[in-house]
Amino acid sequence: MSSLENGLRILSLVREERPVLRVGEVCRELDMPKASVSRLLKTLSEAGLLEREERDQGYVVGGKALDLAALYLARHNLLDLVRVAIDDLVREFGFTGHAGIVAGHERVLLVAQQGTYALQHTGSVAERKPAFDSIIGRAILARLDDAQAMAQLDAQGKLGIRASMSDDDVRAEFAAIRKDRIARSSSLITPGISSIGAAIADPGRNEIMGLCLSFPTIAADAAIQDRIALSVARHAQAIGLRMRDPVWLQGD
Repeated sequence: MSSLENGLRILSLVREERPVLRVGEVCRELDMPKASVSRLLKTLSEAGLLEREERDQGYVVGGKALDLAALYLARHNLLDLVRVAIDDLVREFGFTGHAGIVAGHERVLLVAQQGTYALQHTGSVAERKPAFDSIIGRAILARLDDAQAMAQLDAQGKLGIRASMSDDDVRAEFAAIRKDRIARSSSLITPGISSIGAAIADPGRNEIMGLCLSFPTIAADAAIQDRIALSVARHAQAIGLRMRDPVWLQGD
């Protein structure tokens, strides 16, 4: 195996749960001689991919690695990845795809894409509505703790559906979304329209975005809705893994 391959194997050991690489640990895990590991760590350090830990007890990620990560994120920002997921979901099921954010107490649409199904329910880009009246808004707010979510939700008074629900009911809704990582609704605002969605975070940029598929309830029985939920979860998890979103790093 070449030095380059061994160097890449060493870099692959750096993880959130193990930010410091020590010579002995690398030797044991990769079954490599101490002299080779020391030489490769020194080379990676000189290249800026690693650097000596302050207390000189091992090696941590170097500045060059952060430069590469920044370039990667610039090419793969959260909205771009969500757009691709919406494309895939709309193509798979033929229903309407949406994506958006929460700004204050409102949900703001960033993406609205029609599918091929005859009856469509499409909002317009930049459309705003009370966050709790949107499955995207609920999925995003559920990422906060209850105190933060309730404070943000009620900042302008109890609007829309929120006005008719108790605090306990709202918290129960958030708890269900956190448990499944998927938000579902039927006739939330528009009679006969259901939505299934999820939220994904980019911790590096402190962004949270939601996506969903909306469809006439009569067009999707329980089995189809379960398929939609599974597909939404797969796309959200794929994006979450790339963004290092702790919620989606938890696995199934």
